[in-house]
Formats: sequence, C-alpha cells, structure tokens
Amino acid sequence: MKKVKVLLLAAAMGLLFTACSDAKETADRDSVSTEDRTSGSTPDVTPGSSSEEETRESSQEEASGAEDLPASAEYVSVDGVYKVVLFEGMTQEDMQLQAGSTMMELDAGTARTGFTAVSLGSSKAAVPGYTGSMDSLEDYAEHITNMLLNGTGLTVNWEEADASPAAGAVKTIAREGVAKSGMSRGQAYGYYAESEDCYFSLIIIGNDDDVEEARQIAALEVLGGLGERGTNDFINGMTAVLDSVNGANLRETYKMMVDLGADESQLEMLASQARQSLSNSWGIESTEDLLEMADQLIQGLHNPDALALLNEYNGTGETDRDAFEAGLKEQSLDEETCISLLAAYDAWSAYGDGAIAAWDLSRVGTIMGFGYAGGYCTYEEAMDKMLEAAQKAQTLYDSWEDFNKSYLYGYSYWAEESLEDAGSSAAERAELVSSMEAQAGGPFAVDWNMELKKEW
Repeated sequence: MKKVKVLLLAAAMGLLFTACSDAKETADRDSVSTEDRTSGSTPDVTPGSSSEEETRESSQEEASGAEDLPASAEYVSVDGVYKVVLFEGMTQEDMQLQAGSTMMELDAGTARTGFTAVSLGSSKAAVPGYTGSMDSLEDYAEHITNMLLNGTGLTVNWEEADASPAAGAVKTIAREGVAKSGMSRGQAYGYYAESEDCYFSLIIIGNDDDVEEARQIAALEVLGGLGERGTNDFINGMTAVLDSVNGANLRETYKMMVDLGADESQLEMLASQARQSLSNSWGIESTEDLLEMADQLIQGLHNPDALALLNEYNGTGETDRDAFEAGLKEQSLDEETCISLLAAYDAWSAYGDGAIAAWDLSRVGTIMGFGYAGGYCTYEEAMDKMLEAAQKAQTLYDSWEDFNKSYLYGYSYWAEESLEDAGSSAAERAELVSSMEAQAGGPFAVDWNMELKKEW
C-alpha cells in the first residue's frame, strides 16, 4: 500500500457506519462500533533540521523571488466544486464518500517520499464521520484532522498559523505543527476554508523541506460550479439524509477501503458488523433475504400498510384534514397513532398511492450498501438494485422536493413523531432536508429528470 493512502484508510475506518432498522425497531439505525482503528503502518515522516525556526526562515528567504518557487499545478475535485494548487506532476485520485462529500488524494510518488496530501470538500450537512450539520470552521478543522490521524500512529501538536484567504471562501484558517511517528519527525500543515454551504480542507504532512516548499505554493479555491452529475450521484441523493445522520455512506466508504488496499482483518471487522446490523434490524441473514427485502421495499413495504391503515379510519374518504383529525380525537386514539395517521393522510393527499413510497425506496440503498459490505452481494449487484429503486422513484415523483416530502411523511408515520414537534428527530430530519435543498452544490442539485443508466 502506498504510504500516502494510510491517512485515507484511517479516515475510512474512522467513519461511523450505521444502518436503517425495520419498522419494528424504535430507530432506523443500529450503531456499529468504530473502536478498532488502523494500526501499524504509518506515513513516512523523515527527520528534519535541528532548528525548525531556522529552516522556515531560510525557506522564506529563498521564496522571495517568484523564480525560486516550486513548479505548481491545479487539481480540481471530481465534483468541480473546488480546486487545490500543489506540486506539479502529482497523481490525483478522487473518492466520493457520500452525497455532497468528496476526498482527493495527491501523490507525489518517489519524487517526494513520505509526502502526504489529502483534501476534502463537503457540504455542511454531509461532513464525513460527523452526524448532522456542523456549525463552525474551527470545529470542522478539529474533526477532520482527528479523523485523518486517528489510528495512524502519527501525532501532531497543532498550533494556529497565518492563513491567506482562499478565493471564493467566506472564512479561512490554518494550523501547523511538528509531526511525530516513533523516532521520526517532520512537519504538518492544515488549511481550512468555508463557503456559504460547504467546508474544505487540505492536510499536508512530510519532511521539513517538502512541507516548506508546499506551503509556498499551496492554495485552495472555491469554484462554486458542479462537475457532471450522473446516476451514482442521483442514487447517493436518495440516501443523503440518512447518510448525513449516520456520518457516512457505507457502500462508498467500504469500496474506498477495498480500493485503498485495506487488509483482510479490517475488512472482515466491518463486514461482520454490517451482517450483524442487517440481522438485528432487518432479519436479513443471506443473499436471498437481502434481495427479497430490497424487492419488497421497491414494490412497497410500509407504503401499503400506511394506505391500509388510512382506509381503516376512512382517511381516503375525507377531504378535509381538520375534520379527519377531529374524527381521530373523538375515537380516543393514542397520540402516536394519531401522528402516524395524519402523516399518512398528508402523504396520500399529496402523492396518492405513492404516499410514503420514498421512505421505502430510500432505504434500498442502505440495506444494499450493508449487503455489499457484509459480503451478500457485489458492488455492481448493489448498484443495479439501487438503480431499479431510483427509476421507480422517478415514476412516482416529479422532483427532489416531492421525493423528500414523501420521505419525511414516511419517517413521521414510521417513527410516530410529528414533523411539527421541534424537539423530535422527525423535525431534525426535516431541518436537514431543508438545509441540503438550499445548497447550490448539495446532494439535490442533481437533475431529477436525468436519464438514469448503469455507469458502473
């Protein structure tokens, strides 16, 4: 494994993997332990000079003329949202962790042994390894550096550093420090930027000379545009809310670990936990169980039940919501049942027989992602089934707004929580959806009416 990939692998292992549960459970996620982290191999950190301050002053003097600057190049993120300037000739490898969240590895190869550069960009509601929406750039910087370094054997004593403004950003901060790994030491530099909707980071670790040279040319610019969005982005949009709640998209993160060369013990640890989650939350114990449940969700698992319950209380025959609610109260039903029935009524009023089908369809991606990680299907098989769910969604709804509303009605029905209750998890999800919908480069910026086709 390339040394630079250790930070990426540690980040993958540090993400929180959770799963949706069946409606019989009290929550739609089942936490998977992340106590075990990567260990052993660490990025090369070669010894620096005896005086770090003298080295920095010397480098600054050499950089006084533009002709002395190292050759640089621009590296644009796969989603086209931002770009990084660093050494010329580096190899770029992009990974999408979840909707609205990408990671970029820049590898200098043998030209700069031990030099590590990792860049991340994510919407504020989809920060890798963090549940929910993050509030400040300082918190983001702390979280990202901890996530990248945890389990690598590498330690950094971070201090605040001067930061030149990143183009297109509303705020920029930087941190620096001595990086240590065993008896070796070097430098670390972190550069973090914030736009209205997103956070960005560039983490550099290496020997003193390489990091000093990198800092002379390193830059980050927020482009604000979007690269070409395809079927995979559409599919990730369908699971974006739960991925944000859970802190990661397991399917994409597990695939990244495989591509990075994670050892068998690391992969089996997560595979075992994925299988346990499927068993505990969904009763899935095999490939046959997985595919049967996915088909049930596509055809309608909770949606038919919601419509049947609504019919039982004559909800589909009542056109006035207030009258329907008053009728429920007259029957002395418990509050939870009333909440579920009203959610079903609102969903049916808006989308007819498609009422809360988005709730079912969104979770196809969740169980297939866990099925892939658990060894019940291949990545391609998981994506094929999710494509089927996405195509079904397009036939039922006219936009992401409609899909998301149906999803929220479904969550309210299933969790027996009112979307109007500010303290409920249903309201938290509604707020998360609203935040994501407002983001110009967010998960719902994908064209709803795009042609969905196999790209994998």
